[in-house]
Amino acid sequence: MSPLLRALGVLSALELASLVALIANLLTAHDETVSSVLGPVHGAFYLAVACTALLGRGLSARTRVGAVLPGLSGPLTLVNLRREAR
Repeated sequence: MSPLLRALGVLSALELASLVALIANLLTAHDETVSSVLGPVHGAFYLAVACTALLGRGLSARTRVGAVLPGLSGPLTLVNLRREAR
């Protein structure tokens, strides 16, 4: 697996984990401190995934489009990376 695919996979997993944590916080305690910390962290991961996918060389159009869809960028990118690794 190339370094680009590995980095994009890690960023996508982190973005997905931060989204799940934000949704879990929303559905349970809805602590504003957690939201104010995790919101920008999730946004940074989302932008990192999008920029890496858009600027990375050799990625398919499907991976690039999937990486910029809000809310779905983490899972879609992980699925598309598995296809590209083959």
